[in-house]
Amino acid sequence: MTGAFGLDKQARLCSSAEFSNVLNQKKSLVWRHQDRRFRILSIPSHRPRLGLAIAKRLMPRAVDRNRTKRLVREAFRLKQSALPARDYVVFARQNLRDETSKQIRHSLDELMRAMMSDSKTNQ
Repeated sequence: MTGAFGLDKQARLCSSAEFSNVLNQKKSLVWRHQDRRFRILSIPSHRPRLGLAIAKRLMPRAVDRNRTKRLVREAFRLKQSALPARDYVVFARQNLRDETSKQIRHSLDELMRAMMSDSKTNQ
């Protein structure tokens, strides 16, 4: 159940088949955006949907993984209406334990801004 401002189930990638669909797509269809904190892969879809792949080996503590997921979901929720209709899978590229929430949000905002500008140039 989501709260009043939560991310509804239709906006999430839930099954392993949905994740595999993004990861196994032909290279020509996949958009890649990355910085030192995150890597985002996406493929065309009927609406923007989010999947998270936050590796336990990068962030051994559940509290760190959960914090990162929470920040990514919130950034996606806020920009969801402006993002192109694609399935997005977000990977953490490093342990973000020592990063501030502001730094993480800034990184996600920059990546999402890049995705929105790519969609305008590809139309």
